[in-house]
Amino acid sequence: MGTFFKLLFQLILSPSQGWQDVSHDAVEPRRLASSGFYPLIALAAVVFFLQGIYHPGLLSFGMMFQEAIVIFVQYFLSYYFAQFVFSCFIHRYVMTDPSEKHNCTYILFGLSLLALASLVENCLPIYLPVRQFFAIYIAIVLWRGVRYMAVYPEKVGHFMLMSIGAILLPPFIINFLFNIIIGLPA
Repeated sequence: MGTFFKLLFQLILSPSQGWQDVSHDAVEPRRLASSGFYPLIALAAVVFFLQGIYHPGLLSFGMMFQEAIVIFVQYFLSYYFAQFVFSCFIHRYVMTDPSEKHNCTYILFGLSLLALASLVENCLPIYLPVRQFFAIYIAIVLWRGVRYMAVYPEKVGHFMLMSIGAILLPPFIINFLFNIIIGLPA
């Protein structure tokens, strides 16, 4: 777990150096997911209950519980959706044979950064769109990871469009759809 968060914060502070450290440490994606990503998204979901303390009576326990489930599910489903998209399209953009390990690691850290922003947003007593603004910085972090992914220099733009569409957009879309279904404000 310590390695996951060390690498995550390294990516925030210095994306280029962070991707070099990710490459150097070569941690298995399954270990990153089980010891870092899943606990992080669970914590981001549980922290939503702070909104009940900050704003008593605004949301019922049932509504907070539903929103906590939505927060967890949006990242969980996004991870598997991004894996599917990458497995289908990555071969078009990389110089070598696509590495499933690199794909999963790249996706995990992109979604983890977004989940971290969601955690911070849920801890605040006032509404600040931290996650929406931080998504722009996450796109930059993902862009700095093109060397880690061994993307052709002339295909970086298309690769980034695929990455943003597969990693950053699904959590927002899933959150929006679930909130429409259960009737919470989006």
